[in-house]
Amino acid sequence: MYRIYTEDVNRQDVYATLDSHVSGYTVLETIGSWKGQREDSLIIELLDVPASTVTAIARTIRAHNKQESVLVVVVPESHVFITD
Repeated sequence: MYRIYTEDVNRQDVYATLDSHVSGYTVLETIGSWKGQREDSLIIELLDVPASTVTAIARTIRAHNKQESVLVVVVPESHVFITD
């Protein structure tokens, strides 16, 4: 699983970027801090997505949000989808 941490600005652009790259994701609203400044933030969780796609999403979000950087965390995990 990947988590992308970004400032909560241009949310519609963030959703459009996610929708254009993946079929599903989870977005969590939170508060973060960068260089001593609190900011509204989003944590985006992605499962079963290639690393190259995650990188492309993070770069696009960074550009849309005019951020110096966007944090991507790789979380070791195992999962199963229950379908019945």
